[in-house]
Amino acid sequence: MIGVFDSGSGGLTILKALREALPNQDFLYYGDHANAPYGHRSNEQIVSLTKAGVSALMDAGCELVILACNTAAAVALRTLQQNWLESHYPGNRILGVLVPMVEAITGVPWQQERHTHLGQQGRILLLATQKTIASGAYSEEVAKRAPRLELIPKACPGLVDAIEGGAGPNPLSGLINGYISELDLNGVSAAVLGCTHFPLVEDRFRDALPDDVTIFSQPDVVARSLSDYLKRHPAFGAPGSGTLHLLTSGDPEAVNMVSRSFLDDRLNFEKPGHSHVSGSD
Repeated sequence: MIGVFDSGSGGLTILKALREALPNQDFLYYGDHANAPYGHRSNEQIVSLTKAGVSALMDAGCELVILACNTAAAVALRTLQQNWLESHYPGNRILGVLVPMVEAITGVPWQQERHTHLGQQGRILLLATQKTIASGAYSEEVAKRAPRLELIPKACPGLVDAIEGGAGPNPLSGLINGYISELDLNGVSAAVLGCTHFPLVEDRFRDALPDDVTIFSQPDVVARSLSDYLKRHPAFGAPGSGTLHLLTSGDPEAVNMVSRSFLDDRLNFEKPGHSHVSGSD
């Protein structure tokens, strides 16, 4: 069973793509809705909350956990991998969404860094939470691999709150149009939705951006990356029966209402400790 962790409902976009790419895998999703969003929290809080979420998934039997939260991946992943995982869950693995996105943006494998490849060039827009932008993780890793590529970071404060709060189309469009209007888009060829919540409103970003700007689909990129990883590490990809469990630290009824409005009216979140299998097969 593969675990998927997110600060809220945004990771469902990743989960949906993973299930489509790996239909025989069993997945356990945990959304930390009670503490969402992570974008305005301190680094210490993000590490602590991410650690708790990963622990819950691994205690439930997940040997591999995907951090489907850009903020958690940017701020906490390296700390958990280097300073915590081996001593608490030896042999287990944690992967994040940042690595496959950097590879997609630059066209350069993760292992390849500065002076080994010039990578892509041009201007690409990075839309993300304030904390992901402030971490500098995307900018740093892209610069190592594609120094001629200008990554234009743009924080989108309040958008995750609006999505998790069930804001309607007009308020969401207003927020997104406001972010885009503050940018110089001359020469911008692509935009990265660097938060897993943002694909839930990708159509609003599409309307706000020029038609010739390509939007990187993070769910598809991450799904391809995980499929490749499991081929190289088959011990973590033993086939299951395609079951899905959805857990939340928040109010399941409220989470179901918001999540179903964006993705699937059969999604059924529960509190940890329950054993219901979502009817979304």
